[in-house]
Amino acid sequence: MKAIAAIAAGVLAGTLSATAALAGPLPVPTATITKPAGPLTKPSLHGEPVPIAFAGKGVQAGKTVSGTRYRWTAYGTGGVKKVLCTGSSVPQRGPIDDKIAIYRNCASFTAELGMLYGDVTSTTWTVRLEVFGTSGAPGVDKEKVKLVYVAL
Repeated sequence: MKAIAAIAAGVLAGTLSATAALAGPLPVPTATITKPAGPLTKPSLHGEPVPIAFAGKGVQAGKTVSGTRYRWTAYGTGGVKKVLCTGSSVPQRGPIDDKIAIYRNCASFTAELGMLYGDVTSTTWTVRLEVFGTSGAPGVDKEKVKLVYVAL
C-alpha cells in the first residue's frame, strides 16, 4: 500500500511541476494610478499640508489585484520619502514582530502632502504606486503632485 501511495505522490508531483513549467511564471501586475488622473497642481496656503485623494488599480493575468497588496510612497527633493499607505498584504522583508495583522486596503484613500523645508515657491512630489503580484514582484506607476506656496 505504501508503494502505491509513493508512486501516486510521484506521479502527482511530476504532473504539477510539468503544469507549472508549461504555465510559466505569472507576469508582473500592471499598476495604474487613477486619481490623480494626471499631473496635479494644488495651492498650499502658507506651505501647510494639503489633503489629496489617491486611487489606483492593479491587474495581473486578467484578474484584479486586491488593494491590500498596494503600497503608495511619495518622493520629494533631497531624498525625502513619505509612505502614504501600505496594504495589509504587502510582502514584508524579514520577520514581523506583530502577530496581529490589521486589514488595510489602499485602493483609495486620502493623505496629506506638504511643502518641503527649503522649497520657497513650490514642492513637487513623485507619487509611486506599487502593486504586488502573487510572485512578490511589483508593477509600478508614478504621478507628479506639485504644491504651490500661496500667501494671503
